[in-house]
Amino acid sequence: MNRACGYQQRPPPPSSAFAVLLLLSTCITTYATPRSASDIEIPKVQQSVAGSDARLKCGIKEQHAEHMNASDVRWYFKPCGGGEGFQQTACSDRTALDGYDWRPLNCDNKPCRVTLTIANVSDANAGLYRCTIHPYRTDNQTIYSIQLVRSFELLVIKSPLDESIPAPELMDNLPANTTAIVDTPIVLQCRVHSKVPPTIKWFRRLNKRLGEHSFNQNKSIRYLENFYELLPSAGEKLLAHDVYLSKLILYNASERDIGIYVCVGINYVGVSMADAYVNLVHANGMPVEQEASGGYVGLMVLFLIPIALAVIPLLVWAALNVLRSRQSGEGKPSLGEPTTDVSAYDPNSVVRLKRERIVYGGSMQEHIYEKIDLT
Repeated sequence: MNRACGYQQRPPPPSSAFAVLLLLSTCITTYATPRSASDIEIPKVQQSVAGSDARLKCGIKEQHAEHMNASDVRWYFKPCGGGEGFQQTACSDRTALDGYDWRPLNCDNKPCRVTLTIANVSDANAGLYRCTIHPYRTDNQTIYSIQLVRSFELLVIKSPLDESIPAPELMDNLPANTTAIVDTPIVLQCRVHSKVPPTIKWFRRLNKRLGEHSFNQNKSIRYLENFYELLPSAGEKLLAHDVYLSKLILYNASERDIGIYVCVGINYVGVSMADAYVNLVHANGMPVEQEASGGYVGLMVLFLIPIALAVIPLLVWAALNVLRSRQSGEGKPSLGEPTTDVSAYDPNSVVRLKRERIVYGGSMQEHIYEKIDLT
């Protein structure tokens, strides 16, 4: 027996066994009986549809299950969260649950196994479950003289075909209008009552005109005449029986965070929503003014820039065309006017002037040459 590690081995386990011990350290207790509800670790939550079969698996790794069936496995149950006779006690209320005893399960008068199967689950099966295993076996040769304890919370949800399930309902007039100081965090809360686990989403209304928004279905939606941006949130947390909480946290709130925020609760039956307005003030109490038209003016400036760039070369092109037309008009000779072509000037040379006369109405041209002495 190795008292320092608290396990015995036959034969000596491989070095990987120490990694298993590290995993076990978070789930192991030396108590032989279940502890009070307030003294256990956070249970693993598992949902099952009413009328189906639920399976709770004790242990840490799947490959250990077959070997641990040879150990002493025991299961315990404590009704809560909708179970029969305990509708008013939430599984999260550990102090109240300490007044109730754990019920040992007989496992159909057979030795309990690592996997607990509950057939045709109903509200009576909802609650906390605990399993204990001693000793813990990782394979057929290695046995750890320790006791493993794990906890589960079984949630029994209604079938999607149950027409008695209503749409979600937002509670406590939340979210509420909020005024905060600039550069401080803002927390918006939303409580939803739903018979089945809902999905809770947060949106922010975009202060843009209908024609100015670049629609992106992955980040925003259009509802009536407004656009809403989907925001990341912490998801949903079960507070009590059929009551769920969601929070939206705005860190270092600035001018861009001023506006309307919408909480939307969704289940497969319907949708419920509520909005709240977030306002900001400076540390001295002066309100932060939001530039409502700043984005619109900036957009118009960006729109006019390419127009100005296109007008400038157009004006230059028009001016060049006017100049070319004027130059061509001034330099064009009239009909019957003689033209002179002198390639080089030489005072001792003789230049022949060509006089060209075009006769209209015929196909011939008359050329007259004169000899002129320039000396």
